[in-house]
Amino acid sequence: EGTLKGFVKSGKISEHDALIGRKLGHVLTGGDKGGPFTAVDEQYLLDIEREVFVSLAGEQKSIDRIEYMLKKGKPLRN
Repeated sequence: EGTLKGFVKSGKISEHDALIGRKLGHVLTGGDKGGPFTAVDEQYLLDIEREVFVSLAGEQKSIDRIEYMLKKGKPLRN
């Protein structure tokens, strides 16, 4: 989280990039059930991955990025 804030502050990534990073980190670390010594099952990871994907797909900035990529063939940094 702190690294993402630093990247936003320095202009290396956008707030939306940071949101994506936080959500990705949530999935990769096992979500609410994960911990340093706690294993989570594959189905749980797939479930939270889907939740995060659907959540991000509903964000206007994600929609803008998808549309821009389809129209221009290059990423939008918003």
